[in-house]
Amino acid sequence: MSLNRSKFTEYKQTARNFWAGKPRFTEENYPSLDGKTFLITGGHSGVGLESTKLLISKGAKVVIVGRSKDKAQEVLAELPSQQYEFVEANLADLTTIKAAGEYIQNNYPELQGVILNAGVMIPPYSKTPQGHELQWGTNVVGHHALMKYLGPILIHTAKSSPKNSVRVIWVSSSATVVSPYEGGINFDDINLDKVDSPNDHILYSQSKIGNAYQAYLWSKHHPGSGVVSVSVDPGNLRSNLQRHGNGVLFYVLDYFLYPAKFGAYTELSALLNTEVRDTDHLIPWGQVGHLRNDVDYCRRGDKGEALWQQLDSDVKDFVAKL
Repeated sequence: MSLNRSKFTEYKQTARNFWAGKPRFTEENYPSLDGKTFLITGGHSGVGLESTKLLISKGAKVVIVGRSKDKAQEVLAELPSQQYEFVEANLADLTTIKAAGEYIQNNYPELQGVILNAGVMIPPYSKTPQGHELQWGTNVVGHHALMKYLGPILIHTAKSSPKNSVRVIWVSSSATVVSPYEGGINFDDINLDKVDSPNDHILYSQSKIGNAYQAYLWSKHHPGSGVVSVSVDPGNLRSNLQRHGNGVLFYVLDYFLYPAKFGAYTELSALLNTEVRDTDHLIPWGQVGHLRNDVDYCRRGDKGEALWQQLDSDVKDFVAKL
């Protein structure tokens, strides 16, 4: 673990996202996925949909977890019905997780991989029904709850699968550089209740940093699982995540954004590339990169452990005892 990178090195990696070159690990490099099943949260929209399409093109079945099947019908009609199933769950509402998790456990005894892709980005400030700031509640807490059901399936699958082939991918962001807090998270006030006019970009950054913590901490809390846990920065992309963005900055940045499919190349590099290792952090388009020094340091120490315990406490009343 290197903690001696300069701020210049960190920002250089962020700037690289605007000139990331061409993807090198694409569908031409993917193995046949016939008979394999993967799960993608938000797999019916944006980058998640592109990942779904790529996996299906190689013969896989994809379990899509999303808020509303009815609202996704137009998109789903483009997919071969025998190669996907849509399971409803609203990650922003923990009361919806148990039914979805139990359904998946009962119907999918094996999963070769999970991409925790769904998320919200810079919406107007609000809270989930459980009182979490919306971005943190959706991007971090909701996925933590769902993984209580998916984790045992992945671990079971890994026992009879090639080494390091079963994976869970936590989708982070280049926005991790935005948060001003040491370790990237305001641990004493995650909702920023004590902050006048909380900044939506900081809240988004904090949630994506939370996902990077989870990638490391999931592995730490499941030693010997055989499951590779990876965080990824999918890249600067045109997707519906930007639907809440506005202003001149967003119009300027649009010129530097890449197609959503490139983000899928990053996600599937993490999922399928045999060179990827446990707790790697991948940057566009699937290269091994690094996190901020303070984030990398804190997620491995007491603050990381305290966050894991807090997340367990946040979801314990909404998931079955597994």
